[in-house]
Amino acid sequence: MQCSVCGAEALDLTSGDFDGLVVRCKRCGEYEVADDALNGFLRLDYDARVAALNKARGEAGRGVRPSITTDTL
Repeated sequence: MQCSVCGAEALDLTSGDFDGLVVRCKRCGEYEVADDALNGFLRLDYDARVAALNKARGEAGRGVRPSITTDTL
């Protein structure tokens, strides 16, 4: 799969108990995108996707996977 932020090769870590997408990218790290935010997130340009990920990182506690939600967008 491709990273939803930068487009690089990434791993899909999504499990059946999460309603969205979980990604591990060598460039962007590990993050998740909630299902209700996914379409809007993918429509953003590159800079806006990076900004959303950075905002999610800032809101996540240490050791917690950043989560991109509709509030993050």
